[in-house]
Amino acid sequence: MSFLTPAIVAAYHAVSALSAVLVPVLGGAGPAAAIVVFTAAVRLALHPLNRAQMRAQQSAQQARAALAPAVAKLQRKHKNDPLRVQRETLDLYRANGVSLLPGTFHGLLQLPVFFVVYRLFVSPNVGGRRNALLDDQLFGVGLGSHLSAAFHGALQPGHLAVFAALLAVLAALATWSSRRIRRSTAADLTTAATTPATTTATASANGVAKVMPYMPYMTVLAAMVLPLASGLYVATTTLWTLVERRHMIPNQAAPTRPAPVPGQNQVRH
Repeated sequence: MSFLTPAIVAAYHAVSALSAVLVPVLGGAGPAAAIVVFTAAVRLALHPLNRAQMRAQQSAQQARAALAPAVAKLQRKHKNDPLRVQRETLDLYRANGVSLLPGTFHGLLQLPVFFVVYRLFVSPNVGGRRNALLDDQLFGVGLGSHLSAAFHGALQPGHLAVFAALLAVLAALATWSSRRIRRSTAADLTTAATTPATTTATASANGVAKVMPYMPYMTVLAAMVLPLASGLYVATTTLWTLVERRHMIPNQAAPTRPAPVPGQNQVRH
């Protein structure tokens, strides 16, 4: 018995109660809607942590940008000693209070919650009893069924249609996320290109930039092997993340000009 079992059981009863409320209103779509509503409620409860995490990351990013000239100076001074550049750069960040892993604590606090919700929608049993949530259906397709079940025996067009719709939604969300990642990594690489860097660091950054835009499509692959209930959870939490980041991390505005230093000579017209 996992120490998270009581939390999983509590989540199970919460989703069951939501389903009982929504079924009279939405009919057969009620259990699936309960999963969506429950997932959104969990993400809403975690919003303060997400906001704090993103603020910490943005603050660290701004601090690193402010120290970029000093880092560039270190790179020029010790261009033949990459290890010393790395060591003194880390010392510079520590001396100026720049976190090397900003927002990590806030992210770790959320992990048990995500694990609980995930286990709820994939476990056949909860608290020693059958997980009845997976017995419910969406348009005649069991929430505990997998895409592969459509190919067992006679082909099931309805089963395929439900999973096809889910995969299409996840693919659209993955494309949205991929485009945001491409814009973000392109901006980061452009900034990095303005300061000297070691060949290894540059190659590593370029390698990550090439791979990251494809990572969101892992959700599509996951939905192909996970139960339908888990696919609904993944789609909901992915959409929430994208909307949340869109509002909390707006497009970068044009840089503002620094205020004139008092006493500095200014051009008179």
